Amino acid sequence: MQYRWSIFGGLLLSIAAALPAAAETLVSDSGLTRIYGYQFNHFPGDVIEYTTQVNGRRHNGVITVTNVSNSLVRGWFSDRDEGGNFGCIGEVSIQFVRNNRYISVWRIGGRPSPYVTCPQAGTTSRLNMTAYP
Repeated sequence: MQYRWSIFGGLLLSIAAALPAAAETLVSDSGLTRIYGYQFNHFPGDVIEYTTQVNGRRHNGVITVTNVSNSLVRGWFSDRDEGGNFGCIGEVSIQFVRNNRYISVWRIGGRPSPYVTCPQAGTTSRLNMTAYP
């Protein structure tokens, strides 16, 4: 019986070691997009902050998590540039690939209000990302 528990305990420790334990920052390969406080145990309704740079303008935004399954997190995003004239909304999915690598897909739907412009509306962006503690 004790032999079974040692195998079971070792298996649990192996699984736990493979998953990130604390919040991480995901950084795109270009370095222009950063997702802060990302972790495996998000729940629908969680809010994750991110920054991105588009056409030389820095945008600050939030992702509201809508669905979590296996190694995939989906949500809606909204951002605005620091001048307040540009901003976008849309859907994002973040997929764990291996080790500390992720893929995020951003489907840019439009603008958050009639007073801002979203030049990327109607486009989709796929970013390869790396997790940093």
